[in-house]
Amino acid sequence: MRWVCKHGRPWLAAALCALQPLTSLAADPPQEYTDEQTAATITIVAQPLVFAYARRELAANARDYATVAAAAVNRSGKISYVLIVYFWTTVDPRLRDTGNPDAEPVVILADDRRISLKLQSHSARDAGIGTPVHAPPGDDVPPNVYAIDLATTRFISESRHLALQADSGGTSFTYDLWEDRRGALRAFVHHMNGED
Repeated sequence: MRWVCKHGRPWLAAALCALQPLTSLAADPPQEYTDEQTAATITIVAQPLVFAYARRELAANARDYATVAAAAVNRSGKISYVLIVYFWTTVDPRLRDTGNPDAEPVVILADDRRISLKLQSHSARDAGIGTPVHAPPGDDVPPNVYAIDLATTRFISESRHLALQADSGGTSFTYDLWEDRRGALRAFVHHMNGED
């Protein structure tokens, strides 16, 4: 479809079209609440990033997924930041030749940087979060909780290219960005920096 401006300025119509997708980048603000189980103030990203690894050798639409959600835990003024990662799949377990990825090493590929995540726990409660954060649908999937800082979280949110690498049985798998919610991650960073 060709846009035509009534004044003969197709560049103006093109500029307006180019700006239109920017409205879809607006993100919901992060959620903030006091955790009844831990008494910490929790701030979580409104929507997580979701990465996917295609398992075409098993079925046309079979994929393994990694859901990555940022959270901040404020305990009496001391704030710590975590990424909560869930590995899950749509693949029938009977068809799999490997299990879920190992909790370490997990690396986020952000533009030209390799960000190795440091495992803190297999329980969000250990990090001060009593309820699941953006747990994937279906079966109860255990979280992997990784320590991170706000500057690194900002870098991830502003990166043009993101992917995630994880190992399973000695083989490394690269998960591509499937659901791009970098806008929500940026909103989380801006909120935690007092920029909103």
